[in-house]
Amino acid sequence: MAENENVLKPDEVAEEPVKADTPVEVNDGQPAPKQPSKGKKPSKGAKEWFRKKIVALKRKPQNIALLFLAVSTIYFMLSLFKISQAIYEVYTQEGVETSIGICIFVTTLLSLLVLVSFLNSFPKRKKPNIFFIVLVFLMIGAMIACDIVFYVQMSDILALPALQGATDTIAKVTTGQLYVIVHVALVGVSAVVFALLPAYRLLINKINTQVELESATENMHGAIDIQED
Repeated sequence: MAENENVLKPDEVAEEPVKADTPVEVNDGQPAPKQPSKGKKPSKGAKEWFRKKIVALKRKPQNIALLFLAVSTIYFMLSLFKISQAIYEVYTQEGVETSIGICIFVTTLLSLLVLVSFLNSFPKRKKPNIFFIVLVFLMIGAMIACDIVFYVQMSDILALPALQGATDTIAKVTTGQLYVIVHVALVGVSAVVFALLPAYRLLINKINTQVELESATENMHGAIDIQED
């Protein structure tokens, strides 16, 4: 039994095992640097997300005008059913002759082509294409003109004696006119935003998006001894 026991000399002290989870100080007795609280991490993530979006806008500020044009096109496509109902109600009335459907067909076609022309206006790594920029404004003007013609002709049709008393038809035609007026407003705003592109391009470029890096010396809490023992 005595042979299996470890005998310690008087001047030796048993070493205690170091626990794996015991923190070790590496800064010459200085306390460890404070870790950022978990509550600050989401705010930093949101700031970084906004910074990346602003950097993307600096590279392609024309995406703002493209967004407005896309919204106006999507709105018109969604409201096309109500507008078509109004046209159908007019065509089914006796004594009413009109070619108002051509205006809506032209507007529908230009709503799609204007997006294609806008994308071709700003080729990658090249100067803006003046031809397509002018073409975009011409298409916007043509869409507004077709919508106004639709609204005026519908108003004239509602004043005809043949539609007096047709409450259901009048309600559908009035709804179609309302959708067209909203589309005119959206397209007009898109044209203004596109025209103001050089102005807000300068404003966006003035936003500071540089990443501020902390100095490495700020995280050092103790002096480093480089002398040899």
